[in-house]
Amino acid sequence: MNTDNLVIHWFPGHMTKALRMLEDEIKNCDLVVYMLDARAPMSCLNPSFNEIVQRRPTLFVLNKVDLAPQVMFPHKPVITMNSTTSNMKGKAVDAITHIMKPRIDAFKQKGVNKTIRAMVIGVPNCGKSTFINNLAAKAKTVTGDRPGVTKGKQWLTVADNLWLLDTPGTLYPKITDNQVALNLAYIGSIKDDILPLIEISKQLLVDLKKLDPSCLMHRFGCETFEDICRKRGYVLKGNVLDEERAAKAIMTEFRAGKLGKFNLDKLIDNQ
Repeated sequence: MNTDNLVIHWFPGHMTKALRMLEDEIKNCDLVVYMLDARAPMSCLNPSFNEIVQRRPTLFVLNKVDLAPQVMFPHKPVITMNSTTSNMKGKAVDAITHIMKPRIDAFKQKGVNKTIRAMVIGVPNCGKSTFINNLAAKAKTVTGDRPGVTKGKQWLTVADNLWLLDTPGTLYPKITDNQVALNLAYIGSIKDDILPLIEISKQLLVDLKKLDPSCLMHRFGCETFEDICRKRGYVLKGNVLDEERAAKAIMTEFRAGKLGKFNLDKLIDNQ
């Protein structure tokens, strides 16, 4: 399949507003917490965030490490979290405190207990709100398993001296590398309902086989989209394949880790 035919562009108006909000709010923040999906961390590095990140100390959080093989991520400092983790608070607070220690100590010398304000950023569906809820111990922000749930800024108090700002997931205004766009579609950072999901799922099968030649046979007992339809019984009247049902099943099972653990960034040229 020629992936050049699968050109993906999705940058709704609320994301433009979100970027402006981030640029405005960064002046009120001491630190950036950059959430990334461990299955495609380099694809999740959003060029739109570059200026924001460069202006503040940054902690990278690789989320969903249970769904990915060991990933060598070049940026530091970095911590990891499981997609179902429920005990992240100590690790995250310790990492933030370590990064901000010089600033905290400087304020202590003046007799002030510095409150650290951290902005949490990332592409849609990378786990920002789940991370914050984990740290806050209660579901104080709205979460969901689809991109675009968080619509506006939300400050939460994690500890007496630590506040976190949850922000809307934001994509690139223009994704120039089509494999990056596909990777973001695969992990659910681009809404399924704006995608040609059947074609995307077929390309996912091709890409996964590049990374692990045996994964499709191991999961489905066959390797082609059409054979998966037939083996699963996704067939309509007249022996017509129910491609939409098959596409949804393939995407759902991949995202749940049922097809294996993958580093999708290996599909990008020069990675």
